[in-house]
Amino acid sequence: MGSKDKTLVSNIASLGVVQIISYIFPLLTIPYISRIIGPDGLGLFNYISAFVTYFVLMVNYGFDLTATRKIAGNPTNTEFVSKIYSTVTTCRLLLLTGATITFILLSFYFPNLKNNLILSGILFLNAVSALFNPQYIFQGLQKLSFFSSLNVVKGIITTVCIFLFVSDAKHLIIYASIGVFTNLIFSIFWTIYVVYKYKIKFFFVSLNSCFKEIWDSRLVFFSTIIFSFYTTANIIILGVFAPPKIIAYYTTAVSLINIIQSVINVPISSSLYPYIGKAFADGREIGLEKLKRIVSLIFYFTLAACIFIFVFAPVLVKIIYGSQFENAIISVRILSVLPILSSLSGTMGVQVMLNLGMDLKFLRITTIAAICSIIMNFLFSYYYSYIGSSVAYLLTEIFIVIALTLSLRKNGITIINLKYFYPSSVFEFVKQIKSNLF
Repeated sequence: MGSKDKTLVSNIASLGVVQIISYIFPLLTIPYISRIIGPDGLGLFNYISAFVTYFVLMVNYGFDLTATRKIAGNPTNTEFVSKIYSTVTTCRLLLLTGATITFILLSFYFPNLKNNLILSGILFLNAVSALFNPQYIFQGLQKLSFFSSLNVVKGIITTVCIFLFVSDAKHLIIYASIGVFTNLIFSIFWTIYVVYKYKIKFFFVSLNSCFKEIWDSRLVFFSTIIFSFYTTANIIILGVFAPPKIIAYYTTAVSLINIIQSVINVPISSSLYPYIGKAFADGREIGLEKLKRIVSLIFYFTLAACIFIFVFAPVLVKIIYGSQFENAIISVRILSVLPILSSLSGTMGVQVMLNLGMDLKFLRITTIAAICSIIMNFLFSYYYSYIGSSVAYLLTEIFIVIALTLSLRKNGITIINLKYFYPSSVFEFVKQIKSNLF
């Protein structure tokens, strides 16, 4: 493995350790918060958070993917990186303005928002954090260690504040404020750091340049926001038929899966995207071959996670969330296979299709999946409540994996080579990684 491989290994190793540490803090606070706030408060918090997610996505506009890809192709050109940063920031400012106006108007029509305006307004500030977040620069430059390490500091501050200031079910707004303002402060700090550290200059770009960038990135944006329809829209749809307590059972299951899944997938995918992007820039076959080798290792990691989640679901729910959330156990088991499905869909969609410029094909698949998800959620959540929402989520993920696989094969692309799945091949690859780490 060459220097590029060493960079990948370093990024994955540092992010993996930091990500695990970062998720220790939620695991410390969730048992406390779930028992203090209870299913009703947690369900309301999760519902509004899901609603705000779409405005965060609107401000992000997929730039974490498109801008990362551009910077990764020319990371040493400071003037070029400055132009990308200025364009993205100006675009996000325009998008934030539109998002704010839209959110204010919708707040008067959705009961859960209208009846909790203060909580809704506070959580909406996460969209402001998206304006400042320069993660795409760190990813494009493959300088993720510092960015991720600060998450540990942020986690410590957030955790301490929660235990100090949240002690009653009435403190739901305080609980939301702690996470939101900590996130906002650190996003601003990262922006200041990246500007001075990498000598990046900011300047407002013309409206024509902004509109062009927004238009050029539209397919990735729609793919991203459509992709979220079957992860967050189901929460909003479930809220049409069920009270906050029922929403809490479903979101508890999803959040538990996400915590375990993120520890495995986030550090790998965040480091892998710019690395594979560079490999594909060197040649399509080079990029695919590197990806095939890594997929087998990711598969075994996620398989172990799936088995762990299914077997220990009752214990995990009772220990982490408490006996009030026992009804979430069945949803956890239904969704326990998500780590494998998400890693496969993420690899085929983000790592392969987007790197090969197959944005439109990716958009079509996710659009069909989103439509199917919405239909299934309305039907299943109406008849089977949160269990129906869980089944709809699972079926949507299965559909996406199958559709992506068939689409890639139709274009003569496969990311699965069985010879790399043999234990001997996997152990050999692990040895190569260890030799570069130690």
